[in-house]
Amino acid sequence: MAKTESYYQMHKYWGKKPAENLYELLDKYTSKGDIVLDPFSGYGVFTSEAYLNGRNAIGNDLNPASVFIQKQLLNMDVDISIFSLEIEGIIEGYKELFGHLYSDKCPKCNSKAMVIATLRSKHDEPLMNRIKCSCSNTMIEYELSDESALAILDMEKEIVLIPHPVGSLIKNGRISVKEGMTTDDLFTRRSLQCHSYLYSSINAIKNSDIRDLAKFVFTSNLANCSKLVPPIKSRGPMNPGAWMTGFYIGETYIENNVFHYFNNRLLKTIKGKKAIIDRFSNNIGKKGKGRINEFSNFDSQSTAYLITNEDSKKLSLPSNSIDYVFTDPPYGDSVPYFEQSS
Repeated sequence: MAKTESYYQMHKYWGKKPAENLYELLDKYTSKGDIVLDPFSGYGVFTSEAYLNGRNAIGNDLNPASVFIQKQLLNMDVDISIFSLEIEGIIEGYKELFGHLYSDKCPKCNSKAMVIATLRSKHDEPLMNRIKCSCSNTMIEYELSDESALAILDMEKEIVLIPHPVGSLIKNGRISVKEGMTTDDLFTRRSLQCHSYLYSSINAIKNSDIRDLAKFVFTSNLANCSKLVPPIKSRGPMNPGAWMTGFYIGETYIENNVFHYFNNRLLKTIKGKKAIIDRFSNNIGKKGKGRINEFSNFDSQSTAYLITNEDSKKLSLPSNSIDYVFTDPPYGDSVPYFEQSS
């Protein structure tokens, strides 16, 4: 098992551990049925490996983002076929409704084409487009005329945003958060419009398993479609780098098409969920009790997992109840987890 296993690539988190090394520890120091604990569980690789290898696993983290990711990673009850149909329907509906926001004429054939990304200055001025057109097997990149750039800005001025969550960012010069900054400041108006409607539709999904997994996809895509994606200039003005671990907006940034990239994250999530469900079926099957809500619900005859959101110094676990602890504490103050999880 490698760190690149598809279900460990569905979402972003700091300091993921190689799954194969964790299995070696589990195999050497624990037995099936043991209760194991990771008090700083992060993405949940150890929790998952322990559970998928027949241990009763507890994953704890103070960060609610970590807890949410782990619950979605290990939920085997979601119906992937129904999930796919529901979310693909939402995407198609919004492509029709908001397709014009990501549309331009191809400079080669003059036909209508989908804009995949736009290069913009730190003042939000549109500079270049990358489009996908039927006249070419590769993406086409071109500079925008002053008239085309102005048309994008005018189009954005006409956008009326619907109510959506707005988070206040904690002032921190080290990660470029200024006084009064909110999460809205990290997105263009076009991106905010698309994200807001997408989030509203996801919130309206009645099935809680499908709704939560859709939010998992949504949150995994947010940074990809923010102002935090810098170009790697040595490879070209529109070659995207990894999104910033902080809230620094460079001289230029790449604004990605929300629906195109959300669909990419959706496909990765579907692939990852299918893989982890298959592994669960092959390794655990009927012995898997799934998620429990209290420590007292552990059963030595079955395999279960417990995800907790507590201070690791004050875990509400019985004394002498854990057979093995795997601990990899946070990097002091070098990674501001809570600020960056906003």
